[in-house]
Amino acid sequence: KMKKPVQRQWQPKAKATTGPAGPDSLAEEGSHAVDEASAVAGKPVAGRMAASFIPPGCDADGNDSENGQSPRCYEESQARGFWCPPRLRGRNESLIEAVNDWHYAMLNDSHRNDFYFDAMADCVRGKRVVDIGAGSGLLSLMAAKQGASEVIAIEASRDMVDLARLNVQRNSAADKVRILHSLSSSVVLPEEERVDVIVSETLGALMLGEGMLDYLADARLRLARPDCRVIPAGGAQYAVLISSASLAMVSSVQSSCCKGFDLSAIGSLQDTGNLFFTKQWGFRLNSLLDLVEMSPRICLLEVDFHSSERKDIPATKTFQLQALSAGTVHAVVTSWEVWSDSERTHRITTHPEDTRDTPWGFARDMQWGQGMQLVEDFDAANKAQRTAAPAPFVVKEGEPLLLTVRFSVPCRQTFQCTLRRASHARPQS
Repeated sequence: KMKKPVQRQWQPKAKATTGPAGPDSLAEEGSHAVDEASAVAGKPVAGRMAASFIPPGCDADGNDSENGQSPRCYEESQARGFWCPPRLRGRNESLIEAVNDWHYAMLNDSHRNDFYFDAMADCVRGKRVVDIGAGSGLLSLMAAKQGASEVIAIEASRDMVDLARLNVQRNSAADKVRILHSLSSSVVLPEEERVDVIVSETLGALMLGEGMLDYLADARLRLARPDCRVIPAGGAQYAVLISSASLAMVSSVQSSCCKGFDLSAIGSLQDTGNLFFTKQWGFRLNSLLDLVEMSPRICLLEVDFHSSERKDIPATKTFQLQALSAGTVHAVVTSWEVWSDSERTHRITTHPEDTRDTPWGFARDMQWGQGMQLVEDFDAANKAQRTAAPAPFVVKEGEPLLLTVRFSVPCRQTFQCTLRRASHARPQS
């Protein structure tokens, strides 16, 4: 069974004003003084991003690695006596897990790749570009091929940096692409080397789940020129209520399947407080033939990656919905879309209907998929006994409902949904 993804968060450095260290850094000798002077002057300082996401495999420095601990090697994760493939010995175990979990699927999502290639067309030629979370270097190579004068590729995993450098060499782009082993929030650029274009694909199953908003906001302030172009330019997170007997079969106790025995007490352990990813459940949402959308799809938030920051997202938002049909609401499903520019010329989404019957759809669902949170009757839950199974949320066609979304504090990267009947509560401001 797949482990539930852990959102690693920033561990504050002992000295927040210290510039990036190591041979790959762009900071020159004396950068500490530059950073300290910036702090005194009230300017943005490298390294300050409280509670933001830390990517898997990050070993850029001791404070940025796996919760501040030295990363574990692949062979240390194996059972004793197992053979270790020589090419994996000594490599970062967290990185290998992530690459095999979703990175290959991501690289083979041809529609995603087309989106970034087309979005960069005619806007990177002759420009300085920074690629945040460069990974294999694919987006950096795209920018170089499109005529960028220089590409700074920032990647937090040493193993991935080494492989990306090899990719750059094999594609004859070493004169254009410079790869740094660091978190982008720790990189310092001289004023004259600030970039014209920021490109990043740090999207998760939740649009902001991998800290994209934080890292782009930091890069805009510290690494880019004031009028820089950001790709993607913006995006929106959506949610829809669904009903599916098939989903209920794998997420709750069904009395009809238990030979007449009352096992309802086990239902008291059903998790309706956390949002999961469809990939964890081992299926594609668009494969559920009995799935019914019980509400219109609504936009939970929209961001402009040229200007938005976490402070722009409220802690709580409540939306008014209307049930489209009678039945049981089993879950809230979340998906997103991002676009290339203000005209939304190019677009990619994780809406399940958009990945159905496409050559790249399976790869899309295996790298991102959708978020999903099971639903119970919110008001009944506050009165129920501890050993009682969650009361199903049964609605009538046209019934008014209230969906409340609570965004995580302080980073706003994930969220929780609760559903109530409008007759029982008022919308929160």
